[in-house]
Amino acid sequence: MSDDRSLKMDDVGAMVGDHATRSTASFDLLQPWRVISQSNVYIIYLSVLLFAFYAYARHGFSWIALSTSLIVSVPIGLAIAFFETQSQEFRRRHRRTKFWFYLVYRTFRVVVWFMVLFFFIMVIVNWLKINTYETIFPHSLHDFFATRKVFEFLGIALVISLFSNFLDELHRKLGRDAIYNLVLGKYHQVKQEERLFLFIDLNNSTDIAEEMGEMEFSHFLQDYFYDISEPIARYFGRVYQYVGDEVVVTWPLRKGLRYSVCTRCFFAIQKQIKRYEKQYLKRYGRIPEFKAALHGGNVVVSEVGKYKSEIAYHGDVLNTTARMLSRCHDLNAEFIISDYVKTKVEMPKYLEAEPLGAFQLKGKQQEVELHSLYLSVKKEEVRKRRLFRRKPRPEKV
Repeated sequence: MSDDRSLKMDDVGAMVGDHATRSTASFDLLQPWRVISQSNVYIIYLSVLLFAFYAYARHGFSWIALSTSLIVSVPIGLAIAFFETQSQEFRRRHRRTKFWFYLVYRTFRVVVWFMVLFFFIMVIVNWLKINTYETIFPHSLHDFFATRKVFEFLGIALVISLFSNFLDELHRKLGRDAIYNLVLGKYHQVKQEERLFLFIDLNNSTDIAEEMGEMEFSHFLQDYFYDISEPIARYFGRVYQYVGDEVVVTWPLRKGLRYSVCTRCFFAIQKQIKRYEKQYLKRYGRIPEFKAALHGGNVVVSEVGKYKSEIAYHGDVLNTTARMLSRCHDLNAEFIISDYVKTKVEMPKYLEAEPLGAFQLKGKQQEVELHSLYLSVKKEEVRKRRLFRRKPRPEKV
């Protein structure tokens, strides 16, 4: 399904109610309805490339062979990408596995998928007695396994899968845009962009660290950061940096505003954590709770550093977002957005924004209008909480 269509369907599904997500771990009302995750889309291109190489190895530049390779590769790629998406729980359980071990294992698993599905299609083709002249299919299964054809296919699949999986894991470790931006030199010269920034901060982290101890708290943070990464990626956000127990997510302005993914991302993260609440309670005796602030505007982007280069963002937008985040506790709000975001984003029907007023944030000459964003189903709960909210103290400029 396309991203646009899936995002629209998500809006409809979210109106069913917050409690429905408890019925099954795989049903998330606040994530896009996509049968294939963004991180596994590359498998479809991998499949097309694999069968195209195999067609060329068998018949050279033959339009018949290339056409049949395309017909076969797309459904096989879609099937493998689907199964890999459904196996996200396996990756979560083995998230601390060594990079090379997991790379080899995943390559082996993908190659086996290719082999099994290709064999299944060959059985159907032979059973239907379809003419296989100059196609990628053998005349018989015996012809495929009794000759070097099977080794050609396995060799090509192994090389291409290993290379593509290595790049995918590298992108996952370093960030999908980081390598391209550094290699292409997009930010060698200082540029200005309009971007949105979402600051997410873990609640009571100091108390939790003292209670758990340094090692256990580090494992807790590691699991927390891992789990929230998937909904961030699903809503097209990019993690800019991790600062202690805080995560900074960013979007280009137009991409973040489209279908309000910048606001919906926070609630998808909440659902992701709720999905694994039993595992957190069993392992750590607590569930991560967090607050967030969303703001946007013009920032300066540049590549910094000589020996460890990275893309850095500078500007008043980041400072303002940080000040907004510090206001969440005083305002008794989980998620605060600025008036800048409120006026630009088309809010989904299942989200409501409550005006909190204008505030003089530290380091700002002008007051900033803030809004609390929450699910419509929690409207009464938020209103009751507001009655007991203590009046916020003004920050010193």
